[in-house]
Amino acid sequence: MTEATTAPRLIVLLRRNAGLRSLAYLGSMVGIILVATRTARNADNPHPYHIHHIAFPGVLVITALFARLRPEDAASWRQLPQRQDVLHLVGGLGTGGLAISSLLGVAAAQGWVSAPEWGWERTQIAPAAVASSIAITAAHSVVLVFDEEMVFRGYGFDTLRDALGLFGALAVSVPLFALYHGPGWKRFVGLSAAGLLLALFRLRTGSLWFGAGFHFMWNLMQEGVFGPLDQAPSLRPLHVHGSVEWVGRPGYPEPGWLQIIWVTALAAAAAALGRRSQPSSHL
Repeated sequence: MTEATTAPRLIVLLRRNAGLRSLAYLGSMVGIILVATRTARNADNPHPYHIHHIAFPGVLVITALFARLRPEDAASWRQLPQRQDVLHLVGGLGTGGLAISSLLGVAAAQGWVSAPEWGWERTQIAPAAVASSIAITAAHSVVLVFDEEMVFRGYGFDTLRDALGLFGALAVSVPLFALYHGPGWKRFVGLSAAGLLLALFRLRTGSLWFGAGFHFMWNLMQEGVFGPLDQAPSLRPLHVHGSVEWVGRPGYPEPGWLQIIWVTALAAAAAALGRRSQPSSHL
């Protein structure tokens, strides 16, 4: 029996047509995010990433269903982590921590930020409560990283690359990642640089693990370790003294020029290293 007689016509079209497959997958992700953003939120919850644990089941299930359409996708997206993946994850965690620590170090040297007290000293709550808040932030960050990496650098990126080629996929996924974080030209520039950096990590390593580790550690550091004063308790709450134009709003999507310049420089370095170490690759 032929494929057309054993599978519904829509399934056959999705398997054969990369453009339709990409449009259907990304469109379903838009629907999931819209549902998540319209779900009532507990106003007393100080943690900002509530939409991601609402969206997570939908992202997981729909990605798993799409990955079953073709054998090559199932082989790529349904395998258990390998030793190299764990090494990439550890490397990403370390690189992400170093990257944001260096950024905050420059800002602190300029007198733009400081972290003078422990979280329990400022909030006057028990250290165990601060530790619990950090654990919740970490758990939220895991879900956020899964959602964003799978859509913008993972299966979603692969479908775009099948349909548009590498540079077409970058031209679509990078600005989509920025626009997804909200309006504003400065946010668009800063998050485009971040999206490009994470995409280059995916292309350089051949997997999501390094970029996921980097993304997670960056988020955890700016939310759970050096968190904003007006959000959930963090280990060393960050006081901002400098210009918002340069420092931005740490812990929020709105970046300052310092972060934009720093992340753009990291993306340029990642692109240059990719070209030198893998001259025959897509980069």
